[in-house]
Amino acid sequence: MHRLITCICLLFPVLLFAQHKLDYQLQVHVDLVKKTFAVQGSLSFETEANTADSVDIVISKGVGAVTLQLDGATARMDTSVNESGDIVYRWRFNHAMPTGSPLHFTYAYERGDAPAFQYYLDSAFCMAGGYGSAWYPQVITRSEDGTGKYTRGTGTIKVTTPANLMAVMAACTLNTTATTGNRTFEFHYTQPDIFSLYIGDYSRQEYKGHRSFYTYSFSKAVNGDDLSRKAASVLDFLSIQFGPLVIPNFSIIEFPEYVSDRTGIGGASILGGVVMPTGALRKFNYALFGHEIGHQWWGNKVLSVGNKGEAMLSEGLAQYGSLQVVNHFDSVHAIDYRKTGYPGYINDQCGLGYLKNAAAGNDQPLSDLSGDNSHIIGDSKGFLALELLSATVGKSVFNKALQTIGEKYSRDGVTWEDFQREVEKAHGSSLQWFYHQWFERVGVPAWQSSWQQQQNKLQLTVTQKDSIYRLSLEVMLTYSDGTKSLQHITINDRSTGLQLPVNGRVVDVQIDPYFKVLHQDDTLMLMATAQAKVVQVVNLRIQQKNEEAISLAQSYIRAGIPGDHYGVEFSLLYQLGRIAGIQNKSDEALAYYQRSLQCVSRAPELLAYVYYRIAQIAAAKNDQVLLQWACTNAVKADGINNEADGMEAKVAQLSHL
Repeated sequence: MHRLITCICLLFPVLLFAQHKLDYQLQVHVDLVKKTFAVQGSLSFETEANTADSVDIVISKGVGAVTLQLDGATARMDTSVNESGDIVYRWRFNHAMPTGSPLHFTYAYERGDAPAFQYYLDSAFCMAGGYGSAWYPQVITRSEDGTGKYTRGTGTIKVTTPANLMAVMAACTLNTTATTGNRTFEFHYTQPDIFSLYIGDYSRQEYKGHRSFYTYSFSKAVNGDDLSRKAASVLDFLSIQFGPLVIPNFSIIEFPEYVSDRTGIGGASILGGVVMPTGALRKFNYALFGHEIGHQWWGNKVLSVGNKGEAMLSEGLAQYGSLQVVNHFDSVHAIDYRKTGYPGYINDQCGLGYLKNAAAGNDQPLSDLSGDNSHIIGDSKGFLALELLSATVGKSVFNKALQTIGEKYSRDGVTWEDFQREVEKAHGSSLQWFYHQWFERVGVPAWQSSWQQQQNKLQLTVTQKDSIYRLSLEVMLTYSDGTKSLQHITINDRSTGLQLPVNGRVVDVQIDPYFKVLHQDDTLMLMATAQAKVVQVVNLRIQQKNEEAISLAQSYIRAGIPGDHYGVEFSLLYQLGRIAGIQNKSDEALAYYQRSLQCVSRAPELLAYVYYRIAQIAAAKNDQVLLQWACTNAVKADGINNEADGMEAKVAQLSHL
């Protein structure tokens, strides 16, 4: 999955009951052919201290005027535009409202088909993700640090669509009624949530386990029973790690591959469900589903409070859960996940991904991750630091702490300080040394070693090259007869001398052979340093700074890349092609992709996608010769890369366009 944003968690750190008894009565009338999305209804809540003087309601910019009225209170209203381009309606009360005062608003507007983050509408499909797009009126809660967050609410949402379509929402109960030519879906939320709505030609498959699982799909290639069965196993396993989870049901919701390409969204977690593009559902991926289901606790059941450590309390812990799932269900690939990436999952969410970003100059302390680094660093360095923390205190102790947090802080949210304190409490002694070296500073350990054998003793010296860490490490000894033995050491100084017992002639000594401690591995550092150029371009692209990304990539290519053993020029040309494609410059994109194929060194994880992008362009141009050639080579390249990208299914869709 090589997209702008490959996997996201649809959540914000909010206080669950920050606006007391927020309730919606909401009606939506959708006509995909006419591209209309009409919203009307009411919302009400009781004021808290932070809404005594004013209240903010956010609505995405739509078509025509918005009717938004406050009933029974005197206030003046002004508007502004936030960073996302949404309209903020601020109501300033003439007099401070006593805590518990009821407020009631009515609203009506036409949202239309103007795209926004997590909002997409065309003649066949609609995605309205409430966490990223205020498609319905979102009430803002002000946290103690002054940040504004969307507030969860209960309520009833009635969605009317043409009879051939199905509306889907998760974590709620549903009643359906039919009239001539239309169907109305009535969703009832008793558990506060941010509402996300999906509309398409869906069919529903149900799986009965410990709880009901539903798969909503429109592709015959999606095996809903297999997906639900395996997802149920993952959810049951994580319930043992993280504690009980109460949701009405669980839903796996498909959305079209082309929507994923256009929006850059390759997967999402919502309360009571996961939302995935078609390609991600054709083959169950334990890392992907482990991460998204992990968000059911970290970001849904337990919400973070404040900015400090926010990414670690959502992305980091969800990714930690994903690693536990891989350890349990697919242990043979656990080292890949930690080191170079889990097959078929996001390439850079691993140790190598972090090292690439650090080499590119993109690094922040885990406790202060901001912006896109919540995913970039939180899902590469962050989950490995949490895995090391669990090994330091003991897995059972760490799980106990997480279960305590899940029950103790599910109502009012958890701060970063709360999290650290609960782990320390479960451990029984201070962990400030660990928090400082892994959470409060940038970088990771770097060491070099030397050894000398003296009969049945091995003299080992380990020297830390940069910052000093306190580390427990495994050492793999290889003997002349091919046998191996694993020993454990602890280092905490600039230079540490150790004496290890041996029982034969040692020919090789490897420290941390299974990459259980994120560090500057020599081989990985060569790759990371080379690929840092690509990472810089990709990060600019993620920030939607396309012109800067183009300029930087072209400057690297003009300067030349001597000794290009890691497909750097190839990867840069691919990124230039992706940006040109986003800008609807298909001929320019095709030229970049074709040029990339002429590079001697090509990145295997991107090669299949180069052919696939060419196939997409060929399909749009109705060039059957180019389409067949590109599809054939996409499948071949994917086969060489262990079918990590599921290209056979992807090109099958293109072939039928």
